[in-house]
Amino acid sequence: MKTRRALVLYGLVVGTLALMLAWWVVFFVRQGDVLVARVNQSGAELSSAQALAVREAAQGSLRMFLYEGSFLFLAFVAGVVLMLRAMRREVLLSRAQQDFLSAVTHELCTPLASARLSIQSLALGRVGEDKRERYLKNADADLARLSQLVERVLETARLATSQPRVRLEPLDLAEFLRARAPALAAECAPALALELDAPLAAPVAADPAALETILRNLLANAAKYAAAAGRVQLCVTRNAREAQLVVRDFGSGVRGDPAKLFEPFVRGAGPLEKSQPGVGLGLYLVAELARAQGGRVSARNAPAGGFEVELALPCGASEPG
Repeated sequence: MKTRRALVLYGLVVGTLALMLAWWVVFFVRQGDVLVARVNQSGAELSSAQALAVREAAQGSLRMFLYEGSFLFLAFVAGVVLMLRAMRREVLLSRAQQDFLSAVTHELCTPLASARLSIQSLALGRVGEDKRERYLKNADADLARLSQLVERVLETARLATSQPRVRLEPLDLAEFLRARAPALAAECAPALALELDAPLAAPVAADPAALETILRNLLANAAKYAAAAGRVQLCVTRNAREAQLVVRDFGSGVRGDPAKLFEPFVRGAGPLEKSQPGVGLGLYLVAELARAQGGRVSARNAPAGGFEVELALPCGASEPG
């Protein structure tokens, strides 16, 4: 409601200014003839040369007004456009923050309630011996989910105030992927069908901890939207300047601009995205950590179906050894 009122107010101001400028243009266009007519009516007849001089002076004032008035009007319109853009960004940020708070509330309440119920049932002796281990695993999984959420929120808060701290060292991206991806995929979804395609060495300068966080978030994101097949493909390639890691799921893809997903609190707009847990921070952290290591990220809907995120890191000076 406040935004609508502000837009109406800006519209009224711009409209009033435009009408004023139009009136002044008409005034200056007619000013020469009006002055000549009034002088003649007063009894002081002007010669043709004098009347022409008066009209030329009025036209000179008109030209000066048009130059200065046009500049001021354009400056005012530019200011209004910039203000409207800032208001739009504020509205979008406010909406994203509201969605974030709603998602965080749900993400916190659901595992908390589940873990509490499991622990209470165990404490009260309502669980048979054959089910105790399953209840403990469920509670542990819920607490791990809470821990990951809190870690993401805290990391986002740190990124809002400072650049991420990374310590670059030479490592082989392909070897790192083969060593860490299976365990991280099992953490995200034990039944996930992981396909690794990293036949050649890909030396890069990267921070192992940051790279592991990136890989964990990419796998968790892909696992959510891998569709019924639960299939995720990881591929490592390289060229003369950089090595690329592509993480692809085989789901339905995303609607809208995939680049928006790297902004904080932004999630996909499709029904599948809304039904999955998440607060819109995973890919944002991926992008920030990639930039901190001198790399970049991009996302797109795969031509053959699914969604893929590409991480590119600068090649190292030599292969790690």
